[in-house]
Amino acid sequence: MKNTYIRTIKLALGLVAALALPSCLQNETTVTLNKDGSGTVVEETFLGAKILEMMTQFAQPGQPDPVEEMFSEEKAKTKTAKMGEGVEYVKTEMIDQDGKKGARTHYKFADINKLKINPSGAVDDMNKGAPGEEEKEPEKEETVGFTYAGGKLRVITPPTDFEDMDMGGEGAENPEMEAMMTEMMADMRLTLKLKVEGGIESTNATFTEGDTVTLFDVQVGKVLAQKDELKKIGETAKTDKDAAEAAFSKLEGIKVEMKDDVTVTLK
Repeated sequence: MKNTYIRTIKLALGLVAALALPSCLQNETTVTLNKDGSGTVVEETFLGAKILEMMTQFAQPGQPDPVEEMFSEEKAKTKTAKMGEGVEYVKTEMIDQDGKKGARTHYKFADINKLKINPSGAVDDMNKGAPGEEEKEPEKEETVGFTYAGGKLRVITPPTDFEDMDMGGEGAENPEMEAMMTEMMADMRLTLKLKVEGGIESTNATFTEGDTVTLFDVQVGKVLAQKDELKKIGETAKTDKDAAEAAFSKLEGIKVEMKDDVTVTLK
């Protein structure tokens, strides 16, 4: 999960550097599990005012709404192939709230054992349209998977590599650019939650509230304000992984499940 987090932030940095999109993205993915192993996935994505303004400026008369095009039914259906066998597209609701626009896309799955979730998927999708991205080799997706039987769920996360903590990238050696990037991404937030219908009997998950477990919640602006700490954690990890993990868990604006083996028992 930590590798996925690091990759997501770096993708976001590249996106902002390429397109200069202040407060460009807020994405929350919620996986809901039923007792029989079936369930739903809801992805809610908001685009900030600046990116909406830019999209409107570049839109040609008579063309479809660019926001609706971004969240089209065709694109949503294509995405199901990456989410695993038995995942089906249900519907997309366009949303307009507090000056931000976006979409709430609904999927359903028959068996959570076959479900794969990419926490950086929303940023990946936007990076595909960024200048120069089509020339790059696609990176292997790091997905979150699940095993479920007899009312007990195990969350399977990608391996950890704390040594890759240096955000680097464009503006890394330019304090003014770095400050601008931090401001531009102040409102960017990426979240992955697991909700259990009927409630949770027991779990070892770190962030739990009622019937919901938060696996991933990153406030990007706060993260970028701690780049020096992240770099130190990367250095510490070379000799003391436990210390690096402890320091990482104390960073502001980050909720990332640190346990390698997360289990949830349903009521």
